[in-house]
Amino acid sequence: MLQTTNYQGYQEFKQKTNTLVSLIERQINIVQALNKPAQEANLKPLKNLVQSNSFKVMILGEFKRGKSTFINALLGEEILPAYSTPCTAIINEVKWSETKSALLHFNKSDGKPVKKPLDVPIDEIEEYVVIQDDADQSQAINESPYEKLELFWPLKLCENGVEIIDSPGLNEHKTRQQVTESYLVTVDAILLVLSCEQLFSKSEQEVVDNKLRPMGHEDIFFICNRINMIRKNEVDKLKQFAISKLSPRTRLGSERIFFINALGALDGKLENDDEALQNSGVPRLEIELQKFLTNERGRVKILRPAQELKNSIREVRKSIPEQRSMLQTDVAELEKRYVAAQEPLKLLEEKRRSIVKKLEYSIEDTKEQVSYKTKDFCRELIPKIKTIAQEYKLENEIKLLFTDPRPSIEAAVKEISSYLESQVEAEFSNWQNSELEPLLAKRIEHIKNSLDAEATEFIKRVDNLRLEISGVSVSKVELSKGDVGVREVSAVERLLSAAGGFLVGGIGSATIGATFGYQEMLKSLIPQLVIGIVGYIFLGLNPVTFVPMLVAALIQGKLMEGGLGNKIKEEVGKKFSEQLSSTTVDIIEKVGNGVSTELSKVKNLVDEGLAAEIQNIRQQLNNALAEKQKGQAEVDKKLKQLDILAQNVNSIDQELDDLISQVAISGANQ
Repeated sequence: MLQTTNYQGYQEFKQKTNTLVSLIERQINIVQALNKPAQEANLKPLKNLVQSNSFKVMILGEFKRGKSTFINALLGEEILPAYSTPCTAIINEVKWSETKSALLHFNKSDGKPVKKPLDVPIDEIEEYVVIQDDADQSQAINESPYEKLELFWPLKLCENGVEIIDSPGLNEHKTRQQVTESYLVTVDAILLVLSCEQLFSKSEQEVVDNKLRPMGHEDIFFICNRINMIRKNEVDKLKQFAISKLSPRTRLGSERIFFINALGALDGKLENDDEALQNSGVPRLEIELQKFLTNERGRVKILRPAQELKNSIREVRKSIPEQRSMLQTDVAELEKRYVAAQEPLKLLEEKRRSIVKKLEYSIEDTKEQVSYKTKDFCRELIPKIKTIAQEYKLENEIKLLFTDPRPSIEAAVKEISSYLESQVEAEFSNWQNSELEPLLAKRIEHIKNSLDAEATEFIKRVDNLRLEISGVSVSKVELSKGDVGVREVSAVERLLSAAGGFLVGGIGSATIGATFGYQEMLKSLIPQLVIGIVGYIFLGLNPVTFVPMLVAALIQGKLMEGGLGNKIKEEVGKKFSEQLSSTTVDIIEKVGNGVSTELSKVKNLVDEGLAAEIQNIRQQLNNALAEKQKGQAEVDKKLKQLDILAQNVNSIDQELDDLISQVAISGANQ
């Protein structure tokens, strides 16, 4: 098989990742020597997170766009066979392994333990993940016990840290749509496969405008497949049309639009035909995808954990002179300081509870305001749906003649239903952008300002108490030097770091477009709050059930052929309005609880950080007393060890600055 792709970018990123892992391991050794279990507990999962970092690439595409062929062309092997059809019920994740295998994951059931994943023979996958042609698709999908399929394959692209996520699509069954949407906030890149034979359909445009971009995906890769099927004298015209439609919908415009022949690329790789591969247009896409992942997304994947490591280094540099000073103080004086510290520590505990309580009030107030806003939106939309339905002009005229009326009526019902769903999605997207997100941004800004002031006061009291207990002057505390490419942290970020940070805390770590400040990370949570709400509205609605009633009315002579279209629009609009009306209370609760749940994660991290800062004071003083009780010889050994640890942390810091500089320079050169 032909393998022409240059994976140097992925390999360079892996080297930087390995360097960062090594630095974290060395820092773990230092905090262990300093007997700082809380820091150790934070650094270990940070190391695991960096080690397990991969680039998640989601491939989207409607049926008959050549999506499976394109994925196979990327991977260089035909691993997605015929089961990747519109009847595929679950997500497929293609990952690296030296041996071929498949692992089927079960859905989570409320109150029930999740079943262990099932090893599935490669040649039997289709039996598990494909809905048979004679099955009721809606019922089969809803009743499917499976969540996703992991395919492990010895593929060079995956070996370099890329995971390919094959999605069922965003305009198919609502249950599958919600599963796909839940992945959108976790992936690094979106590749949307289109067909040049029917380029950028209305439904594809709705996916981009109403789902992908509102969720923060500004760097969509548009894959215009089957360019080889277009007549040569029409290619330029088609490319101009594609660029005019697609370039405004992705950050780098025409640079993110690729005209390819996926089948030609696959054949070229399988048959060792370099000319066919180069002519397919896929190599250019592979190069640009690699640049995007290793530089733009890779920069985030290195700098975020680097920031957390910097925070640990700063704490160690403060802690070493404090420990040295306490070891050089006699036991009687230390015990006196211990007694004197109890009242300030008690006051800090009270301050902690006060900060958390204020956060709880702010979150509850935010939830209430969001609920009111959601209620108003639903009330305004309910009557609007009927108007939207009535104003729609059916694309296909209903002609019954002497044939069975059911197929014609069913087609009309599906057409108007699909249109109404897309319009509701557009209305919700517009409301999200114009009403919900500004409200959440305003509330987050309010929470941030209030928390900043409270946290700053708390940290100031903590640091003063540490200096009083240790007897160290501010000038002797060794602060971090240089900090190339990583900014100074605020009081709140210090608290969050003490609790493990956003990465270890699982907040905002994978959202698209988030930068490194906690305010930006808070804002990046917004798209997660509204995932699947539109799908939830119509999850139980099957408009085709209207068909028997409409057919009966026709047979009974209650409708003339000319009025049937209007009657269909009236009935479908009515059903949609009723569905929205009946689910309004649940929607309000879902949105409100979603906001409360996400913001409560931040509150819990702040609380853990407050507690960690207080515990750190107690831990450090207890460590010094314990060492003093071992005798002067042990104290002297500990003092020498502190000198060595100070040198080691300086070395780690310098090497980390070098790594950060490399990442910054490589990003600037792109």
